[in-house]
Amino acid sequence: MFFFKKNKGITKEELQALVEGLEQSYMDKDEEGLSKRFHPDKRGMSFLNHFQLMMTFQIYNIKSEILEFELLSMDATKAVFTYTRKHIHTCVNPADEREEKRNQIISYYVEAVKENGSIWITRYSPYSTIFVDKKGEFLSGVDAVIPPGEEINSGIARFIPYFQLNSYVPATFHVYSNSQFIGYYPLGEYHRYEPSHTFTINYFDKIEASSVEKHTADYISQETLLTAQVLHQTDNSSVVETKLMSNNVLEHELVTSLLTKNGFYMIRFLYGKGEPMPPEEREKWEREMVTLIEKEHSS
Repeated sequence: MFFFKKNKGITKEELQALVEGLEQSYMDKDEEGLSKRFHPDKRGMSFLNHFQLMMTFQIYNIKSEILEFELLSMDATKAVFTYTRKHIHTCVNPADEREEKRNQIISYYVEAVKENGSIWITRYSPYSTIFVDKKGEFLSGVDAVIPPGEEINSGIARFIPYFQLNSYVPATFHVYSNSQFIGYYPLGEYHRYEPSHTFTINYFDKIEASSVEKHTADYISQETLLTAQVLHQTDNSSVVETKLMSNNVLEHELVTSLLTKNGFYMIRFLYGKGEPMPPEEREKWEREMVTLIEKEHSS
């Protein structure tokens, strides 16, 4: 009689060991150790670029620390999780040390599969990069998310001070050919793939609709919305309040649309805790958004 050994499913401990081994390989400058943790079909991804790795390894020693690990879903053969790690770089040659943005905290969205007893990474996508100093502390203000060689849009920089963001930290920043995006997360949730609430500003070089009024009308007519109300409307701006269900969770959002001579902006506060915004918080964000609009129109 033959007995077949049942394959064990993936465990959280195995996934944690996977990323610990990945980070240890990075510190050890072990390119093969890095590559073998990725599925054979996925070893061409940019993270594993030979020339970039060799350049980094030749110039820097890297200290890695895993800060967070969050399991999103898992079954017997595949898993989805996030992890956050901090990398501090020091030059191999101390004489080469200089001020540069090399140290960062990066959060990754990861998909992994188990095949023939081995666990491999099939997706490895960074979704938040925060630059830190040599002590590992966040750089000040928006400097924490602006990559070397990039500049924040002047309008975004001008709008941020209108909002009280003491309990938030800039956690993500993206630059495209005709747009720019910055996202603030609650300080204790900077690593989360889906934080409980977010403050974001989008810049676009032009508005797609024929007017802000048309844009607003299109926005509130979306079928996915449970409720939508225009709180403030001018020729070049609007403030809209919406509620919708996302993955069976209520999301309550305030959205400002603002057309300026330099471009079009959408400023959002999303409260995704599964319940309506507390009245005092809703009033705060609405007041700050309206104040911004009034100041922009009077300038």
